[in-house]
Amino acid sequence: MPEEKVHVLGAYRQPVASYPVRSVKVSARIPVAPDRLFAFVSDTRNDPLWCPNVEKVDLVEGGGVEAGARFRFHQHLDRPRSDRIEFDADVEIVDIGARAITWHVTDKFQDRNIQLVVEPDGSGSRITQVTEAAFQRRPGLARWAYPLLARRTFKGQFEQLAAYFDGSDAK
Repeated sequence: MPEEKVHVLGAYRQPVASYPVRSVKVSARIPVAPDRLFAFVSDTRNDPLWCPNVEKVDLVEGGGVEAGARFRFHQHLDRPRSDRIEFDADVEIVDIGARAITWHVTDKFQDRNIQLVVEPDGSGSRITQVTEAAFQRRPGLARWAYPLLARRTFKGQFEQLAAYFDGSDAK
C-alpha cells in the first residue's frame, strides 16, 4: 500500500493527501510559428478555444500571463454511460520563460504540475506537455487508467489546437 504524502500547495491552499500516478508526456506538431503558438497557449484564458472540457477561465490574481498569476477554470468531465461532472480548478503559473511555462493545477480530484514547451519544428512548432499528477484520494484502478485516458485527452486537445489555427478566424 503506498505511503500517504502531504503537500502544501501555496499560501492559499490547504494540505492535501497525495497519491502520485505515472507522468504523461504528449507532443504534437502545430503549423504555426513558435512565438505565436506560445503566446496563445501560455495565456490560459484561451483554453476554452482548444480544450473542450474547459468552459470558462477567470483571472483571480495577478496581471495576466506572469509567474504567480492565478486563474479559476470552470470545466467538466464527460463520462461514458454516466452523468457529466462539473467542477472548478485553481491554476497558478509557477514559472514562465521564452517558450516554456509551468502551471500548478488543483481540483477536487487531483493536483497536477503541467509543463508546456514550444520549440521550432520546420515551418511550424513542436508543442510538448508533461503532466505529473497526484490524486487527492486513493485512485484504485484509476492509477492504471489515468495515464491512458490523460494521454488520449491531451492528444485530442492538441488536435483541437491545430484545428483552431487552421480556421480562418485564427489567422
